Amino acid sequence: MTGSGFYTRPQWLTDEHIAHPYMTLADGSVVDAVRNLDKGSPRPYEPGKNPGRSFIDAPGDGGFATAPDLVRFAHALRDGTVLDRHYADLFTGAKIPHTPQTEGFRAAPANMSFEAYGLPVAIVNGQWTWTRGGGAPGIGANWTIYPDTDWVGVILGNIDEVPLQEMAEQETQAVTGQD
Repeated sequence: MTGSGFYTRPQWLTDEHIAHPYMTLADGSVVDAVRNLDKGSPRPYEPGKNPGRSFIDAPGDGGFATAPDLVRFAHALRDGTVLDRHYADLFTGAKIPHTPQTEGFRAAPANMSFEAYGLPVAIVNGQWTWTRGGGAPGIGANWTIYPDTDWVGVILGNIDEVPLQEMAEQETQAVTGQD
């Protein structure tokens, strides 16, 4: 993974290869969050948050990754490069079902989701998907591995209002053939 890591604020400000988050303010204007640390998000669940203040953050919320690196990591997870195959299977294996079982339930549904070890997994149209997504003001990302087909989907956004969930759903429909 050559284009991924944690970066300092000076690196973020000077390296043109590191994307900046562009967040929408309460008045509707859009600002570069890194260059406007005095500004904050008006979102009700993240009031005042500015990702530009959070460089070198927690592992799940402050790292930088390129789409090619995420694809390489997905393949390395599947082929035993990152983890021994048995541990990769344990990491990505379904643990707790999200879909409630119904009385008299006998046949496996074509669509069902589970919690794994920090990586939500699901069966979509009879195919496994491993996915991780999230965002912050001016930031959105979704990464889905389709192990039954060897496809990997990566969606990265650096501006608010990117329809991330809709894009991820369209991607999954296209890869799995889901109607």
